[in-house]
Amino acid sequence: MSRHQFEYKKAMDSIHVTPEWEENMINKLMNEGKSTEARIRRAPRIGLVAAAAVACLTIGAGAAEAATGAVSDFFAPLFGSAHTEIIDSIGYPVGVSDSAGGVTVTADAILGDTNGICVIYTLEKEDGTPWGYDEDSFLFEDSTFDFNVERSSTDSWGAHGSSWFIDDDPADNILQFVEQRTVEGGTPHGSAKEILKNLCVWDDSAQETKVLVKGKWTLRFNIDFVDATQSFPAGQQVEFLGEPAAVTGLTFSPISFRVEVEQAKTDYPLKDSNKYLDGTSEALDQLSVVLRLKDGRELDLGYWAGGSVDAGSGGKTVFTKSSLLSEVIPVEEMAAVVVCGTEIPLS
Repeated sequence: MSRHQFEYKKAMDSIHVTPEWEENMINKLMNEGKSTEARIRRAPRIGLVAAAAVACLTIGAGAAEAATGAVSDFFAPLFGSAHTEIIDSIGYPVGVSDSAGGVTVTADAILGDTNGICVIYTLEKEDGTPWGYDEDSFLFEDSTFDFNVERSSTDSWGAHGSSWFIDDDPADNILQFVEQRTVEGGTPHGSAKEILKNLCVWDDSAQETKVLVKGKWTLRFNIDFVDATQSFPAGQQVEFLGEPAAVTGLTFSPISFRVEVEQAKTDYPLKDSNKYLDGTSEALDQLSVVLRLKDGRELDLGYWAGGSVDAGSGGKTVFTKSSLLSEVIPVEEMAAVVVCGTEIPLS
C-alpha cells in the first residue's frame, strides 16, 4: 500500500461504504498518473455520495437515557476554549471503556444535533510509554460505528464523515481519536456501538502500514442530545452548473449545517472518471456553500462537506451538502450563507 492509498483508506474507513463500492473507487483513484499525496486531516474532500453508505447503519430496537455534565474539557483539543457554554449545553460525557493489547480505549464525550454527531475517544497505553509516531500516521484497520434505534419507517439512510487522531503531548501515553458522522435524514436518538480493530501506523521506511497494536475494542453507549439546529426560510432561486435550481432547505446550528438544492434534471454526464464514480457525485462536489459571519469572516463549508444525492424523483435531483463545523459558532453570529453564488441572509 502506497502513502496515497494509506491516506485514502483513512478517508474511506471513516465513511463506511460497501466493500465493493470502496474497491471500485480505490481502483479509480489509484490509476496511473496520480501524483500529489493528500494529507487527510479533518473532513477529507472527496466526491462521495452518502447514499452508498446506507448499509453501515444498523436498524433495530433501542432506547436513550439523558446524560448531562460538562464536556468542554474533552473537546478543548478540537474546539479550544471559545463558547464552552454551548458545548456543555448540547454535549454530554460517556465514560465507556474497553481494553485490548495493552491499550484502553474510552469514549469520553459526544457533541451532537440533528445534523450530526462528534465522538471523542482516548487511547491510553497501559505501560505508560509514549506512542512514538506522528498523529497523522495512525489508522485503525477497521472502524465501524453503528446506530441501533427504533425506526417507524423503511426509509433508507446514508452517512458520511471523517476521523482523525490528536496527540497533544507526544511525551505521554495518551492519544485521542475523533470521529464525526453526518446522517442523512437526521441523527437518531438511541444506542450506538463503535467497533475498532487493530491500531496501525504508516511506516515511511517500508512505505506501508503495519499493525502497532493488535486488538479489538467494542464500546456501546447511548446517543441523546439537546438539538440546537435552526431552520431558515428557503425557496431562493440559484444557478447551479449553469442551469436554474432552487434552495429547498437551510439548517444551521452552532456545530453543523445542512443545505439542500433541487434541480429539475436527472442527467449529469460524468466528466472525470478517474476521480468520480458517476456524474451526480461529481456534480455534488461542485455545489458551493460559503458561510459569512458578522465579524467579516467567510468559511468555505462546501469544500470540506460531504453530502447525498436523491436523483430521479419526479424528474428532479436533490443535492444535500452537510457537515459538522470546524469550530463552534453561535447562530446569532452568522450573517448569511452563499449558495451557488447567491447570498441568503440567515435571519
